[in-house]
Amino acid sequence: MDRRKMRAAGLAAGGVILAAFGLSLGSGTASAATLDCSARGQDQTIVDGSSACRAVADPSSYAISHVEGDGVGVADSRDGGRSAGVGLFGGVAAAESRGGLLAAVAYGPGSLALGRTDSSPFAVVLSGPGGRAAVGDADVGAICSGGPTLVFNLATGQGCVSDGTSMWVTP
Repeated sequence: MDRRKMRAAGLAAGGVILAAFGLSLGSGTASAATLDCSARGQDQTIVDGSSACRAVADPSSYAISHVEGDGVGVADSRDGGRSAGVGLFGGVAAAESRGGLLAAVAYGPGSLALGRTDSSPFAVVLSGPGGRAAVGDADVGAICSGGPTLVFNLATGQGCVSDGTSMWVTP
């Protein structure tokens, strides 16, 4: 499968996962700034009170971050990578991609979603209120703990899902 088809499949899978995760969390109440940062060959940072976003990318890459309601979002892309970091209603998310596609989304108070990949066609890390989630390359794997979380790395086949009480892990 060529790289475009892999990315399209990854984007479609990521969209379905993000939509399902968002529906399971319900709605929140906005209380602070909405911030958007995007970068291609630049570094953009915006801070407004307790909300902040940052996007960094080399000329061959693209990074976006979005923040609502006292969240923090960071995205860093290099070597043709694409990344998104989304912090919503108290969540903190950071994504760092080197040649692949990575999305990190944290929703709700105390949630943390971190991701770092090298050349993975697609990886996603999501956390809900009180959740802690991380994704990395094969040596780091997938980590889920605390509240609701979901992690998946297409390149390694590693992933995990937690509902806050039980956890399921792929090798």
